[in-house]
Amino acid sequence: MKKFRFQFESVLKMRRHKRSLCRQLLGEILQADQRLVEERSRLEALRLEQLQEIRLRQDLGRVDVDAGANLRYYAGQLQTQIQTVTANRRVLEKQLAACRQALAQAEQEVKAMEKLSDKHRDAFQYAQIRKESLELEETWSATQQTGGVR
Repeated sequence: MKKFRFQFESVLKMRRHKRSLCRQLLGEILQADQRLVEERSRLEALRLEQLQEIRLRQDLGRVDVDAGANLRYYAGQLQTQIQTVTANRRVLEKQLAACRQALAQAEQEVKAMEKLSDKHRDAFQYAQIRKESLELEETWSATQQTGGVR
């Protein structure tokens, strides 16, 4: 029996590779987003510490204008960094949406090629079974004819 060989196997491999790359890129984007979420949390915690330090220094009754100004400046810098991280997350969200769409498209392409491969395999197997059946019938018919002549 001949072995089935899908005529578009190279196309199927290429589409599977594309899907794999899309999955890998999606994973990288999700990791980058997670890092940004963690960075934002860290920056917000630092900013809260600075604001608490400012309040604590004011509650003690002594006013150190230079220290307060430095703490407020640092808290402002942290707020700017938080805004930058937020903007970067928005960019990543757009990339994430595009990547998910590309992955969905790649999945559809792979499924279509796999379905085509299955159809071709089924047709090949049907043809092989039919061919073997005809050969078996011919063999049986030939043995019947030779058996009847004796």
